[in-house]
Amino acid sequence: MFGRMDKDQPPTIRDLYPHFTEEELEEAEDNLERYLILVLGIFERRELEKSERLTEDGDAIPCEPSASKTP
Repeated sequence: MFGRMDKDQPPTIRDLYPHFTEEELEEAEDNLERYLILVLGIFERRELEKSERLTEDGDAIPCEPSASKTP
């Protein structure tokens, strides 16, 4: 299926699209990089929002000693 793909290495754009010209390969690689940057940004924003929600809720919990007495 793929030309020179090693089993230990993921396929390259060239492996996936061997019929592309050099210009098309460069454009495909640029598009992939831009896509991955976008996905990483979305992931990082969601992680930040998740951590902010955890700290906001944590401030609302009172830390008062228990009403039970020990002898």
